[in-house]
Amino acid sequence: MAEKKKFKSYRISILRTTTQIISFILIFGGSFGLAASFIVLPIMAPLGNPYTTVAGAWQLMEFLLTMAIFPFIAITVIALGSLLIGRAFCGWVCPFGFISDVIYYLGKKKRVSNPTNNALYKLSIFIAAVFIFIDVTIGYNEYMGSSIYGYFGDFAREPSSIIDPTSTIFSLLFWYVAWGLYPKNVTELTTLVSYPLAFWFRIFVLIIAILMNYFVPRAWCRWICPLGGIMSIGTPYKLVKVYLDPSKCLGPTCSLCVKSCPMGIPILDYKGHISNPLCISCLKCLEACPTKAISVKI
Repeated sequence: MAEKKKFKSYRISILRTTTQIISFILIFGGSFGLAASFIVLPIMAPLGNPYTTVAGAWQLMEFLLTMAIFPFIAITVIALGSLLIGRAFCGWVCPFGFISDVIYYLGKKKRVSNPTNNALYKLSIFIAAVFIFIDVTIGYNEYMGSSIYGYFGDFAREPSSIIDPTSTIFSLLFWYVAWGLYPKNVTELTTLVSYPLAFWFRIFVLIIAILMNYFVPRAWCRWICPLGGIMSIGTPYKLVKVYLDPSKCLGPTCSLCVKSCPMGIPILDYKGHISNPLCISCLKCLEACPTKAISVKI
């Protein structure tokens, strides 16, 4: 009976984790013989991995912008995703979101103050704006016949990949392994010195992202991810809302919902729709609430 009750208490977490694992397998399903599709999802999924079956909307947008092609589908997917279900794909489907959650379970689970969290989340919007400006600049020069690809080297097509841990893991490191460029024994370790500076910078950013997520749950998703930053603009107006019923809420004497939130959202500050731009609809707050004060509404 106790085990059944425990399973019921964590049924949302079990469902979400299962969905993340299945999504991860399907996204990189080419390694299992699945064919690539024309599906575009509002997630960070590198275009440079030959085994991906879907396209990440952010990566596709950058790729087309730098080629002076208007990314209608990518922008539509991002806009509709944020306005319909907010950042739910971040919480349920995104590959690095899944990796972040694994690190979250192993990590320290420290919290930052609400003012700090709100201030740092705006950094992701700034980062997104900077890279969109770079993308448009590259595309404009390409359209005008004065290509500036050479200034950006390997990052001319996807400039933000230099700070994207998803691209580093599943594209950069994938190809280094596939092409056998890694040291195969101790005597070949000296070859690491010959690796380009951009390689080491991306590895450095990856390590920082992992450490950030280890100490603060989903820190990279909150404060750095450009796609998350863009989608956070429409998230407060999403159609499918996470709702707090103040008449059922126990308030600060409980705070289990606040403690369970991996995005550090001050849930008790809201009455009704929890319209925080960081919400990824993971529903851990709903799962943690002992009085069923939190629900999902349209």
